[in-house]
Amino acid sequence: MKRITTFNEFLDWQESYHQALMGSETTDLRGTLTTIRQELRDKGDDALVEFAKQFDGVESHFSLKVTPEELKEAYQDVSSHYVEALKRAIENIRTFHSKQIPQNWESSQDGVWYGNRYTPLESAGIYVPGGRAAYPSTVLMDAIPAQLAGVSQIVMVTPPSVPSQVLVAADLCGLTEIYRVGGAQAVFALADGTTSVPKVDKIVGPGNVYVTQAKQMVYGKVDIDKPAGPSEVLVAIENVDYAPFAAAEMLAQLEHDPLANAVVVATSSELLDAVESSFKDQLTRLKRQEVLAHSTQFACFVQAESNEEMIDYINHIASEHLSLCMDEYQPILDKVKHAGSIFCGPYTPVTLGDYYAGTNHVLPTEGTARFASPLGVMDFMKYSSVLSYSQASLQAVQTDLHVLTEMEGFDAHFNAVEVRVSKD
Repeated sequence: MKRITTFNEFLDWQESYHQALMGSETTDLRGTLTTIRQELRDKGDDALVEFAKQFDGVESHFSLKVTPEELKEAYQDVSSHYVEALKRAIENIRTFHSKQIPQNWESSQDGVWYGNRYTPLESAGIYVPGGRAAYPSTVLMDAIPAQLAGVSQIVMVTPPSVPSQVLVAADLCGLTEIYRVGGAQAVFALADGTTSVPKVDKIVGPGNVYVTQAKQMVYGKVDIDKPAGPSEVLVAIENVDYAPFAAAEMLAQLEHDPLANAVVVATSSELLDAVESSFKDQLTRLKRQEVLAHSTQFACFVQAESNEEMIDYINHIASEHLSLCMDEYQPILDKVKHAGSIFCGPYTPVTLGDYYAGTNHVLPTEGTARFASPLGVMDFMKYSSVLSYSQASLQAVQTDLHVLTEMEGFDAHFNAVEVRVSKD
């Protein structure tokens, strides 16, 4: 765990963290993925089964598609309390994301009519990771915005050993096309299509470095949401009473992944001491010690000289999760320019956003909140601009069009105007 007192020190720490991320990638990752994609193109579903045996430990042939009967049977493995909690979370997430649904608009004057028309994507693939944990919450975060957007075909892929909790979440969301396919091969199957897995227009959802790189490889043939790095949180704190809260926020993200990172910033060294002490105390009581043993090396305690410098750190880091763990958060919030999801006040843990409150947990990482946003309804929609001119309105602007097209040397463009205004 690193203690930092200057901005230059922080930049050095940040560079070392990025080097650690790069070092986690295999040297020939792209070559490996290219081979996987070609195998998939050559052998289709058979390749998916072979990869499941190779990468996921599946020992015998299995059905790629989850059946309706399996969805029903999954309820036998979960409690009624779990089902009811999921239903309430679904309602909260639907309510929040319903506010994002855009409205068509139009305007007209003097023979000119124009506007925007929003339409949903026809199909989307949602990737739900497995591996270190089960992620039914990701089912909700991926599927609900797509449904609200009006996507007609939603295809879910997840590693073969899909837990019953994930199947129940999918069923409660009304998903019926679910395939036991994980890793890069799942991304390639969604992008290229196989006999069983349909080709989609967009792929969303977090995954490991193989999934992330595969998504970047297929971008252009299909759309993707955003590259997803390890989980991260930045906690800003002003009151020593909330030191345990800040420590808990750090540990909550660090338990995700060995390469997750957590930063706390305060203007007092004594306050940072209190957070670090609570961090060490809480760490001993948590279960995911194997992951935390690695990720705690990416815990960073930053002392800012003032609130203004604290805000500079916040906007420079552009964290996936920003926790303003303070009572009077509004002055800081008003100056935040870059953050994925912001949690305001001492009693608003990131856990609320990860699971329940309604905000999406598929978020921009590694500083990409400077230009990217949380997953939402508009990720599953597009808009067309519409325009109509009368002959008289076109004639009124023909001189301007002649000047502009002539300057660029495109006389056929002006010809398209001239044949219309000269028509009787």
